[in-house]
Amino acid sequence: MANGDLLRQLFRGYSKRDDSTFRAAAEAIIQEERLKNHRLLADELERILLNGNGLSVGQGKLFKSYDIPKDRERGFSLLDIGEFNYDWDRIILPEKQLNVLRQIAREHQRKDLLLAGGLKPRQRVLFFGPPGCGKTLAAQVLAGVLAYPLVTVRFDAVVSSYLGETAANLRRVFEFIQTGQWVVLFDEFDAIGKDRDNPFEHGELKRVVNTLLQLMDAFRGESLLIAATNHETLLDKGVWRRFEAVVQFPVPAPQDRVLLVRQFLRGFDATALNLESLAGKLDGATGADIEGLCVEAARLALLEGRNSLIREDVQAALDSYRERSKITQELSRQIVG
Repeated sequence: MANGDLLRQLFRGYSKRDDSTFRAAAEAIIQEERLKNHRLLADELERILLNGNGLSVGQGKLFKSYDIPKDRERGFSLLDIGEFNYDWDRIILPEKQLNVLRQIAREHQRKDLLLAGGLKPRQRVLFFGPPGCGKTLAAQVLAGVLAYPLVTVRFDAVVSSYLGETAANLRRVFEFIQTGQWVVLFDEFDAIGKDRDNPFEHGELKRVVNTLLQLMDAFRGESLLIAATNHETLLDKGVWRRFEAVVQFPVPAPQDRVLLVRQFLRGFDATALNLESLAGKLDGATGADIEGLCVEAARLALLEGRNSLIREDVQAALDSYRERSKITQELSRQIVG
């Protein structure tokens, strides 16, 4: 444990937003832990500090001004950076999928042991499954557990109508993520990872996929790369081979729906409700659907000046959910038809 003087200096620098004082104390604590032969802890603290290099202190967290790459033609930022303090209790998944995520996190937390044995942690992971089932949240949880900033690649900015610019934007993204330790989320990955053998796709897209595969093969950074898609059948076969782990995010099972309802109603008095019965009425609902229903029920209660939920709150939210689902299904049938 760091001595009292260093801890006082650390907190003094934080409270006064004095970056130099805060950083000096943090570096001294790291050195003290290293002298105690607490190498893994020292390395972890140093990595967290380096990811906040050039930091400013305020608003309860550390911030850094990053030189974010931009699309040259339009000036759009190619990625967003955020920090998350989430832990494993934030996400509800089947045990099989959760164990895979925990193992990947453990590999990155104990990568020194793997490197000593000539191995590396898995760095390229594919998430797939229906929308609203926790893919983005899982990336945020991994970022929180690893204390890495989360980089979300913005494909609305990466994909360009200018010939060759999409591939150039991808190179800029990979050049940036090569420089630090991040969890990098390529959301809606099918936007650029589509099947090259599809006769309806033009030559430019095929060149983009080729560039993507080359960049993934050449990546030598220390980040965790996560690709997420709702349309896994659209992905190129060569893209699939690049991933060292593939995690399916299914629609929540009955027992998971109960846990989700309890989680989203946490903070409200729900003793008057039969949560198991409510979860049983949500067959086929995604986590996002369940969250939306719970938020709507809670909103109705708060507008009535109550912190307790009653049956009428939940029934109104359930009716609204069913109506939206009916509209969505009808639109889907029209599109398919």
